[in-house]
Amino acid sequence: MAKGRTQLNINIDPDLLVRLKSEAIKNGKTLTEFVIEHLSSAPKSSSDINKLEERLIRIEKFLNLKENSSPKEKIIGTIFSDEGAKKYGAIAKEIFESHLKRKGIDTNLGLRELDEHLRRYPHSNSELVFQILLGSHDLTGLEMTIAYRHGSCGMRSALNDWTNDPLEQLNEAFLDAVITKSLA
Repeated sequence: MAKGRTQLNINIDPDLLVRLKSEAIKNGKTLTEFVIEHLSSAPKSSSDINKLEERLIRIEKFLNLKENSSPKEKIIGTIFSDEGAKKYGAIAKEIFESHLKRKGIDTNLGLRELDEHLRRYPHSNSELVFQILLGSHDLTGLEMTIAYRHGSCGMRSALNDWTNDPLEQLNEAFLDAVITKSLA
């Protein structure tokens, strides 16, 4: 196939377009260069690992935390630090409170709405999530590991659904909470 260029016209949310332009400017690129660069680096097939949880499974395998661990290590071994988990929970709480204000609703209604989303995730623990979001419990590395080993973090997934926001700050805290000292 010839290496020419062609034009692509798409309809895009105006807010997203502003964010894209802003990121392009921050990176010293034109909008076209920025979009092409990011599309070119996107996974080539749907089988590529691109979900946060799937990336952590790869890290877990690399660290031998799943297959090669003894039964006791599997139970008590964590892949998240307590400090990182606590920060992750604090950011989730901030996001929850911010969206309560944005939606103009009280905490009880927010929790009820969020609970509807939590129910979609079979291993989510609504009671624990509510304690974290209300500030009456600090998430631990072990609790975060247990949630993750059930397939996903129900709190993050439900908050994502409820806020209709990609929650980049929470995703970053999720990755920062991973214990990486064994990777060196």
